[in-house]
Amino acid sequence: MTIQQIVDPSNIEPELIRIWEALAKENKIRASLFNLIVFTRFSPRTDYFRNIVQKVVEKFPCRTLFISHDPDSPQPYLKTAISVVSPSEEASIACDQIDIGVAGPDLQRVPFVILPHLIPDLPIYLLWAEDPSIPHPLFPPLAKLATRIIFDSESADSLLAFAQTLLELKEKTGIDVADLNWARTEGWRDLISSTFYAGQRLALLKQISHLNIVYNARETEFFCHLKIQAMYLLAWASSRLDWKFEKATPSLQFKFKSVAARIQSDTWEKLGPGTVISVNLQTTDGHQFDAGRIPDAYHHVKIQFSSMEQCDLPYRFVLGQTATGQSLVNEICKKGTSVHYLDMLKELKTLDRDRLC
Repeated sequence: MTIQQIVDPSNIEPELIRIWEALAKENKIRASLFNLIVFTRFSPRTDYFRNIVQKVVEKFPCRTLFISHDPDSPQPYLKTAISVVSPSEEASIACDQIDIGVAGPDLQRVPFVILPHLIPDLPIYLLWAEDPSIPHPLFPPLAKLATRIIFDSESADSLLAFAQTLLELKEKTGIDVADLNWARTEGWRDLISSTFYAGQRLALLKQISHLNIVYNARETEFFCHLKIQAMYLLAWASSRLDWKFEKATPSLQFKFKSVAARIQSDTWEKLGPGTVISVNLQTTDGHQFDAGRIPDAYHHVKIQFSSMEQCDLPYRFVLGQTATGQSLVNEICKKGTSVHYLDMLKELKTLDRDRLC
């Protein structure tokens, strides 16, 4: 259920009260667990982020302030609209959404427009859907309001610059940061961590000689930087295992002191763009670990362990869903900043710059 109305900024709260008075007769309950600020440049990706917000609301009711900036508009404007959004028609709860469209010098007014509409004593999550390495006048004031900033590395033209910017932001401000593409690799990180958790298998990690990662090269209107999740997984593994980087080639082959790694691509039409498809590990003594998605059940991974002497029975691991918005839902559930994520960003800075830009 959505009730939308264009209003003057000064009438946002009075009009929301009026709408809720009408909804009270339908036994709708107004609920908010946190404030969610979304900033994006007006483009075809704007609707993509609106869908992400809807997925969040389906899990967690929140007050959303959705800001879209149009730097190419020939006319300046500041437009505001209000909506009451519900997870479904049958749901008894609903929450507020405030839309702000802006162009021209009115951009400077946006922080003052949203400030009165942040619900006190609730966390403030900022989804900054643009490249943080490119300075923007709204980022500093919105970042100061945020409890946690969630970025989308897909928006970055240079992954190296993206990593550098986030590390500097964390060092200078101490604010909690997160990344949607990092969240999308969580299932694979959990799979590898749980498989090599203890005993003999844990010892095998020190003997890895080859690592091969395959990602989905299916490009869409909203995703074109398809290597990011595979790069994240490689940098995470090398940072945790303390591999010493030496060089990389244009064909995405990476040479470490004792390990050869390679990133390859495949195309799966029903799988999210950039999603990791498979991971293969080989050790110096002949052990092999193969983990790959199953084509007719692509959220399931078939895992096979073998050595020179034996071959274990294959088993399955269920990865999390890759539906639109799930990565943001995952990051909202978390607190703090992942140490593994920060170490991974530092590792990216040591890898071949030509492969990251």
